[in-house]
Amino acid sequence: MQQAYRVLRIVAESQTIRIVLLLRPNELMLKELYTACTDLKSEKSRGIKAVVLDFKSVTETHEPHNATVSPAIIDQACLAVRAVEAPVLAVVRGTASAEACELIRAADLTLVAHDAVLLVRVMGDDNNDTLTGEQAHRLGYITWSAPANSIDSEMTRILDMLREKSAVALRLTKDSTRLGAGLAVAPRFIEGEASDAAARLEALKKVNEFYLSHVMQTADAGEGLHAFLEKRKPRWKNK
Repeated sequence: MQQAYRVLRIVAESQTIRIVLLLRPNELMLKELYTACTDLKSEKSRGIKAVVLDFKSVTETHEPHNATVSPAIIDQACLAVRAVEAPVLAVVRGTASAEACELIRAADLTLVAHDAVLLVRVMGDDNNDTLTGEQAHRLGYITWSAPANSIDSEMTRILDMLREKSAVALRLTKDSTRLGAGLAVAPRFIEGEASDAAARLEALKKVNEFYLSHVMQTADAGEGLHAFLEKRKPRWKNK
């Protein structure tokens, strides 16, 4: 994360990386976000326990907004966000543009101010609907919602919760969650009929195999068990 950026602001904090974005990100910002997320694949980033996409308003960052953003650039940035190994938390404080909402959907966790506004895709409709953060949370579209004046303290609470965990366990939990979700929604056909139960069972088997072959082979898996038995806080090696 040593590279200099023209419009992207990156703050390295205790075992976390916070990337400050516009609620209406322009094309240059999306390109720099792609580069920043790609840089996080280095070995030196293995101890990072969370990456925050912190969406601010245009007035707060004083950056111009380019109204024409290439869909290919948006897709590239979203793929880079999804590829980040650590959990990605999107924090939204105002009305998000379509480009910002794509990035928010690419995150693993979402914290949205009660009065912030999101575009939500409607199944079977070419148009998007709008929801406040409070409505989106009630309907299950986002992970958390909080009053605007409590967003910073709630973000700190969430990050502190993640910092208590092993970095390697967080990465592997994210991998296993996506593995299970991908298999569970994949089409399965038995005698010509889709079988959700068969898909879920297959996903469960694959996640169990992943747990045994990856998670339980880490040093932190053993440390976690020893800490539990010895009734002490674990001393994570993040390996």
